[in-house]
Amino acid sequence: MRIKYEVSAGGLLVRRQGPGYEALLIGRRLPRIWTLPKGHVERWESHEQAAIREVREETGCWGEIVARLNEISFWFYVGKAKHRKSVTFYLMRFLSGEPQNEDHEVEECRWFEIGAARRTLKYVNEKRLVDLATEYLLGHPDAFGEPPSVAPAVEQKTS
Repeated sequence: MRIKYEVSAGGLLVRRQGPGYEALLIGRRLPRIWTLPKGHVERWESHEQAAIREVREETGCWGEIVARLNEISFWFYVGKAKHRKSVTFYLMRFLSGEPQNEDHEVEECRWFEIGAARRTLKYVNEKRLVDLATEYLLGHPDAFGEPPSVAPAVEQKTS
């Protein structure tokens, strides 16, 4: 049996929204399958460059890498060929752009509160990436800039 090896990269694009975070997911097919943007690493680019490019191509949004999350590997078949695909995912900070399905493989692109994003994702391995990102964000609260103040202002009494 013929085995084809594929190498891809992608990102969990996140932005701060009030005291919490939102993640950008892409939707494919009907019924909708929600996943993270990812795609093939070209010969001339690094995994990091491919992740940034793929997120931009599939979502219409620009991001910058904050941390490497993990690599996911899986097997699948196309016809009689067996494929082994490895995808390196990065936590990415949203910089600019408006979600749009610029890629022919993407039907929808939408922001979800990060907990809702985890519940919405189709694949368990991608749900685990959200867990890793959440752990990172809890351990690095300044990774996305100064966290907003959520505590109410306390009035000072003057005597």
